[in-house]
Amino acid sequence: MFPYLLLPVLFLCPASCTTTRRHAEPLHQDLVTQLPGQPSVGFRHYASYTTVDEKNGRALFYWFFEATSGSDEKPLVLWLNGGPGCSSVGYGATQEIGPFLVDGEGYALKFNPYSWNKEANLLFLESPVGVGFSYSNTSSDYDILGDSFAANDAYSFLHEWYKKFPSYRNRLLHCWRELCRKICTRVGRADL
Repeated sequence: MFPYLLLPVLFLCPASCTTTRRHAEPLHQDLVTQLPGQPSVGFRHYASYTTVDEKNGRALFYWFFEATSGSDEKPLVLWLNGGPGCSSVGYGATQEIGPFLVDGEGYALKFNPYSWNKEANLLFLESPVGVGFSYSNTSSDYDILGDSFAANDAYSFLHEWYKKFPSYRNRLLHCWRELCRKICTRVGRADL
């Protein structure tokens, strides 16, 4: 069953919902506190949009999972599924390396015993616009999609994302991808 049956609920629980947290920091506006069928977790996860082009109204969607332990010391992994055109949330996060797997019916989550967030903080990016929940309000953006376009948006995304999560700015960043080499090369060379 396609995992997007569960994903729209990311927006249904505001950050003010109660949750058990490891840290005493104030709640972050992008904090996901509970999803239907989500097992109880000892780590935080966040999901939201980050604007990459104000003029065109272009925004990329992300889902970020802290490491299960020692998140303050562990590196950040940016995960991009390939194509471009394949959802990082629909596949990378919920079918491959994320901490949750969508069950066979598509209505609940279960733990992934092989999740990479045991060793790193995971950032799944829906890129380019038109993939998953990422979008543009300017129709002509969809006519000029390509590796350079996606790489520039990924660079802009990281710039803005680091403003939301400044403690990750000086962390080691690993860019993992399925068929997105040019995007990771652009991001990897950038001075963020």
